[in-house]
Amino acid sequence: MDEIEALVEETYKHLQKQFPDGVEVSGDIIGMREDGAQEVMDIFPEDPGVIYHIQQTPTVFVIRTFVSRNIRIDYHRISEQPEEFPSLRLLEGGTRDELGHKLRFFLVGNPLQADIIHDQLNNRRFPVNEEMMCNLSDPGFSWWLTPKGTGFQISFTLSVSSGEGSLKLGPLGDHQMALKNFQALENLVSRAGLKLLMQNEMNRVNFSDGEEVLMNELRDLFEFGVITESMGEIFQALARATPDTSTLEMTWFYLQELAAMRRFWIQVQYDLTSST
Repeated sequence: MDEIEALVEETYKHLQKQFPDGVEVSGDIIGMREDGAQEVMDIFPEDPGVIYHIQQTPTVFVIRTFVSRNIRIDYHRISEQPEEFPSLRLLEGGTRDELGHKLRFFLVGNPLQADIIHDQLNNRRFPVNEEMMCNLSDPGFSWWLTPKGTGFQISFTLSVSSGEGSLKLGPLGDHQMALKNFQALENLVSRAGLKLLMQNEMNRVNFSDGEEVLMNELRDLFEFGVITESMGEIFQALARATPDTSTLEMTWFYLQELAAMRRFWIQVQYDLTSST
């Protein structure tokens, strides 16, 4: 196992601990009835999420996604009639017996997050080794996190990321939308009398000189896709300090969407490394 695979696995273990219900599991388990006979118990959640299939070659992979409002119902529908869902490409290069290995799911807290993941990632082609393929004319698709003193830098392309210890975050969304919401967060924090400095440069943004708890929460959001109760408490404090509830809600929902995208990409990376 190389360093990248080890990092992905360690991150995924952290994610499983933080979100035990938000990771892919097998569908059926065997239980014992009181009379000693075996029975199959369905453990699929009845929650919204993304059902997906990753098609991989040695150099590229494609994510085929399906938005579900009820994972249990849709997973069984797709498993029983995969030909009715041609966009997932489940019958290509295999048989029905392999569906259990191909079909996966990811849970979300808000159904809109599943729509966003689908809109941004469905049917997109990604290189397996992005770092080896990207250059100035093709700067890559991932965001990157680089520690910078007491803060950190978020780069929107590999071509502008710098420094040792940079962490690939994956394709987390539109750069301009991100900057708009980061600037809104900085303004909200300033109105509440807290510290957070955001410096916007070409294709990257630096977060520094912020309250320690806020900086830690933002790091956890980008690195692990985690939004803890502490972040919720910070936003409650911001709500008491500003009458602009529309901007507050917009920023909060954006951070939730960003976290869901990051968690999904961690799961995809885990899927890729565990299948090789």
